[in-house]
Amino acid sequence: MMMQTVTNTLTSENLRYWDKRAASYTDVVQKNLDGGWDAVWADMLISRFPRARDGRALRVLDVGTGPGFYAIILAARGYRVTAVDFSAQMLAEARRNAGELAERIDFRQMDAHALDFPDASFDVIVTRNLTWNLAEPLRAYRDWLRVLRPGGAMLIFDANWYAYLVDDERRAAFDRDRENVRDAAVEDHEAYADSAVMEDISLRLPMTRCTRPQWDLAALHALGCARVTAVTDIGERVWNREEKLNYASTPGFLIHAVK
Repeated sequence: MMMQTVTNTLTSENLRYWDKRAASYTDVVQKNLDGGWDAVWADMLISRFPRARDGRALRVLDVGTGPGFYAIILAARGYRVTAVDFSAQMLAEARRNAGELAERIDFRQMDAHALDFPDASFDVIVTRNLTWNLAEPLRAYRDWLRVLRPGGAMLIFDANWYAYLVDDERRAAFDRDRENVRDAAVEDHEAYADSAVMEDISLRLPMTRCTRPQWDLAALHALGCARVTAVTDIGERVWNREEKLNYASTPGFLIHAVK
C-alpha cells in the first residue's frame, strides 16, 4: 500500500508539471516540422514498420503524444493514428498543432501504464521522449505489448535525459553542453522555468538510474519479444544542429521491438 501511495503521488506531481509545460512544447513541434525534419523523422519510423496486411492502412498508436508530433507526421502520410496522453493540456496542444489533420487522429486521454484498448489492437506502437518519465516502465511495456498484434513493431525513441543527476561524469559533460550552447548562441533547452521541479521528480523515477537502452532490451526480451534491437546514435540522424548541441552528451537511441 505504501509503494502504491508513493507511485500515485509521483504520478500526480508529474501530471501537474506536464499540464503546465504543454504550451511551451508546441515550439518544439514547430521546429521539428520546419525545414524538412518532419520527413526525416517519418522516414526513420516508417522504414521500420511491418508490412500492411489485407491492403489496409496500418493502425498506429502514439503513446505519450505530447504536442502531437508523431501523430501529425504519420497521419499526414495516410496512417490510421490513435494518439494518447495522460495530460489533457498536452492533448489540447496536439489537436491545435494538428490543424485539419486533427479530424484524422483519434486523440484520447489515457495512462500509458494501463491502456484502455483490447488485445492486439495496433500494428505499430511509437513513442518519443516518454519512457524515461514512466513511474512503472515494466508495467507499461507489458501493456503496450498486450495491445500490439503478433508481428507488430514497437519503436521507442528516448535518451538518458536525467542521468547527469546521478553520475558525476555525465554531470560534467552536461555542463559542457550548456557552455557550448551559450558559445553557439542557440537556445538552451535546459534553461526553462521549473527545470528544478522536473529534476526533483526525475530523481524519484526508476529510469534515471537505469543503464539504457540495455535495460529496455533486457526487459523486452524477458517480456517475450521475438526480436529487439537498438540504434544508439539515432539522434545524429534526426536532430537538427541546435538539438545536437544541446544533447551532445545525451545521445538519442531508438529501440525496435517486434512482438
